[in-house]
Parts: sequence; structure tokens; C-alpha cells
Amino acid sequence: MLLLGIDMGTSYFKAGLFDEKGILVGSGRTTVPKYIQGAQVELTVADFWRSLRQCINSAFEEAGAGRSTLAAIAYSSQANTFLLSDSGGKPLTPLILWTDERVPADGSLARFAKEEKWQEVTGIGIPFGSGFCISKCRWFQENAPELWSKAAMLFTLPDYFMFCLTGSRLIDTSTASLLGLMDLEQQTWWPEALAASGIQETQLSSLCPVGTDSGSLRPGNPLLLPSGVRIIAGGLDHHMAAVGIGTGTKAQLSESTGTVIAAVLYSRNKKRLKEVCMAPALEQGAYFKMCFDRNGAGALEWYRETYAASYSLEELLELAATVPAGCEGLKALPCANLYPDKKGFLNPQEHFHHGYYIRAIMESAAVSLKKLIAKVDTAQESSAVFSTGGGAKSALWGTIKEMVIRRRFYRNKNNEAACRGAAMVAAAGAGMFASVFDVQGSWLTDE
Repeated sequence: MLLLGIDMGTSYFKAGLFDEKGILVGSGRTTVPKYIQGAQVELTVADFWRSLRQCINSAFEEAGAGRSTLAAIAYSSQANTFLLSDSGGKPLTPLILWTDERVPADGSLARFAKEEKWQEVTGIGIPFGSGFCISKCRWFQENAPELWSKAAMLFTLPDYFMFCLTGSRLIDTSTASLLGLMDLEQQTWWPEALAASGIQETQLSSLCPVGTDSGSLRPGNPLLLPSGVRIIAGGLDHHMAAVGIGTGTKAQLSESTGTVIAAVLYSRNKKRLKEVCMAPALEQGAYFKMCFDRNGAGALEWYRETYAASYSLEELLELAATVPAGCEGLKALPCANLYPDKKGFLNPQEHFHHGYYIRAIMESAAVSLKKLIAKVDTAQESSAVFSTGGGAKSALWGTIKEMVIRRRFYRNKNNEAACRGAAMVAAAGAGMFASVFDVQGSWLTDE
């Protein structure tokens, strides 16, 4: 029997099929077909399901397996992406991605989020801004009041996924933790935040822990998969990637370098930390502590597309490996891709080839990661860091990170950690293992 882990990330959707021993037997990946116009960043519902089907079809084709071999599904998801629907579940909007930058004119919600109790109750450690679903909901209330009046349901990406597949209205506490609406300790919707955001609790799905059995696939479901397959509630993509490399048993601290850099600590210390977001973890009294930075792998792809389009990323990494540490003084500012031309680089020299700029970007990201780890692991609960995400594929980047961070650095052998973490949750939720920790112990014996 096979387990399907679906990773609904910001840049890519991925699907991974794993057998009962945790071996990845098939995978698929597709770029998220976003529609961008000005401040708006949207994904049509049709494109959402089409992209997921494409990934899943590729995974089954690679595995050479039939759909009837599928036992259970769980997901890994971005947070704060949402849509509004009527009382029957018919979408009134496309999916509004968290990167959408529509901002309400009324600043009352932002002022509420600046109050100390907001961080204390929700566990959110990042500044309030346009990335929050509730900020854009306020924008809809101001600019599309007639549409808002028809919005009987507010679905985030994972609970819309589950609603369409099973009919259940459930949202996991892992992704819900970043909405700014959840009481972290009580794991309930927080009335004060609901009132401040103008959202009714009836518009929201019911909260549930990661690993909750959410029902089975309905006949004629949008993924075109067999009915009766169990759907298990997954969690935030960074949390699921951490689970996929053994966080909770083999590791306490992990990092993910993708569109953004994230550091995740599995901890029983409930102390709130500045700039650190907390979420319920896999067991009572445990937390995922996470902080992140936009100075991730995006700058590498920007540099390649802008200045070295004739090179593959692998070729550029080979060039970077020939460059000495420190890049002979060349430094990349955080998010060098946000500056015009090469203004994001300091001390350039005429003889610097592409490898210098690539390594400078990698060193810059490593410095940002070091700062994240210092924030999330103030008590130094872990002496090692386990790496996930696209950045884990590069041995050079791992070496650079280990040198900068000065902690033992382990590269993940499986490049689809978020899919695997979701599949682990699926395996436990479907009753194949007693817990996610047991899945980790069985699947990660050689890592």
C-alpha cells in the first residue's frame, strides 16, 4: 500500500508516493500558476486542482502503480492563502495567495496586532502585515462589501482542500497558528481577534490537531482518486518538512532553505520569543517554534535568470565551489534580488565570475540562517541542525552553513522532506503505525 504526501508550497506543488517502508517510489512537481496584477496575487480554483492532479499523475506514473494501491493522503501547506465561498461551498473568489499585498485603509486591525496580548495569545512572533489573511479580509470588507456579505465561509488552502475532498470543514492547528486568530494554548478561535478582524467564527472551519482523521475521499473528487481513501490533516509546510527529517525523535532543530529560509525547533518550552512563531506540535505540551527570513534561494534563481541564463544551477554551483570562502571581499546584501542591477552586491571586482556572486548569495543566506537559529533556540537545546528544502541538495551550501553557524550540519538525504513528513502523518493517521514518532523510527533508520 502507498502513502501520498502532497506539498502545497508557494512556488511549487509537489506530490510524493511512499511505500510502507518509507521509500519514495514516485514524485511529481509543478510550478504554481499564479496570476499577478499589481498588488493582487491569485490562483484560480481550476488551476489549483489541475496542478495537483498533474503532480499526482506524475507520481503514479513514476511509481508504476495503480490508484487502487493508495491507502491514505496527508498534506503540507502554505499558510494565510484563502478564498471566500457561499453557504454551499461555491467559491466567490479565486485563491488569494499570502504574497498578495492588498492593504486595508483602516488601521485598527494593525493596531490590535501590535498589542502585546496578540503575540502572547496567538504565539505569533512576526510583525502584522499584508501577508496575513485577516488583513486582506479587512480589505474585502472595505472594498467589496457586497461580496463579503455573501461570504458564508472563509477557507484557507488546507481546509478548502479537505472540504472539497471529504465534505469535512477542518483546519489543522499547525497552519491555523499563522492566521493570528487562534488561541495557542486553548487551540480554539480567539474571540477578541475575530472581533478585531470582522470575521465570524461560523465562517471558519473547526480546528483539529495535526494527524486527525478527516474522513475519506468522496466519489467524483477533484483529484480523480478512488473514493474511500483516508484523508489525514497535515500541517504547515515548514513543520511537515521538519517532521520528514525526524524532528521529534532524531532531531530537534531543522532548517529549510527555499523561497524563504526557516528554522524550526521542536520544544516543550512554551516561553514566547521575539520574532518566533509558535504552533502546537505532535503531542500535548510540545511546540513547533519557527522563525523565517526572505533571504532564501530566490536570489540564486534571480541571478541565474538575469545574468547567467545559459548556465544550469548545477553548473553555477560548480563554479561557486572554486571560489574561496569570503569571496575575496564580495558580499551579497540580504535579498540581493530586490536591488536594481547588481546594487545588492558590495565590493565587486572585474575579475569576479558568476561563481563569486553565487557563493556570495549562499554566504549571505547562511548568515541570515545563523541569526534565525539564535532567535529560535535561545536556550541552545540542539547542537546540530538538520537541513531540508531545495537548499539541502547542495553539498557546498551545507558546508558554508556549517562553517557560518558553527553547529553540526546534516543534509537531508530525501529531497522531498515536506512530502515525506505529510506521508508520515498519513501513515500514522491511517493506523499503520501507533504514532508519527513510530513512523520516523521505522522510516529513518539509515539517516
